[in-house]
Amino acid sequence: MDLPDRSALVVHTLESPWFLAALLFLAAGIAWFALRYRAPGPARWTTLGLLAAAVGLIALARFVETTGERLSLETRLLVEAAVSGDPVAFGERLDEKLVLRIGPDRSSLDHIDLVNRVKTIKSLVKSNNIRDVLGTSTGQDTGESVLAQTTITAMGEAIPNQWRFRWRRDSSGRWKITEMIWERWMLNQVPTAGLLGG
Repeated sequence: MDLPDRSALVVHTLESPWFLAALLFLAAGIAWFALRYRAPGPARWTTLGLLAAAVGLIALARFVETTGERLSLETRLLVEAAVSGDPVAFGERLDEKLVLRIGPDRSSLDHIDLVNRVKTIKSLVKSNNIRDVLGTSTGQDTGESVLAQTTITAMGEAIPNQWRFRWRRDSSGRWKITEMIWERWMLNQVPTAGLLGG
């Protein structure tokens, strides 16, 4: 799944700090064993400083939510609302001027059409297994997320599919989808507009 460039600093400090934290813990251990006999005072403070940095990094990541993490969560909630047939929870994440694309083609369906169709999904879809979802910021109040999932139909057929969502944060702070793109389905095929009837 490809996304616009994600900040390595944000990813490795706030979204997935485990590698950097492990390096700090390792450095603390090395500093302690290397310096404890030759310079016990500096060894103690160096070790404590590195341990504090590692713990602080993990705590920061735990309490700070990045745009990418928020959009990943919003994408999961969107899928949950669709599969459960909840038009309110689904519709509140759609911008009124939403553009739907099926492959490269713009669909005639608008946000109202999509909300109305959500009511029927529960009878057509048995479950939806999210394989991966990634989000990133693309500007001060814009972002993008990509979703890879396998939809299990009511008939038991497994249909892999991939979607891309472009988001905008409105004046109330809510994230809304301005563009929804169905990029892939089945064996990495590009879907055609007729698949959704619009």
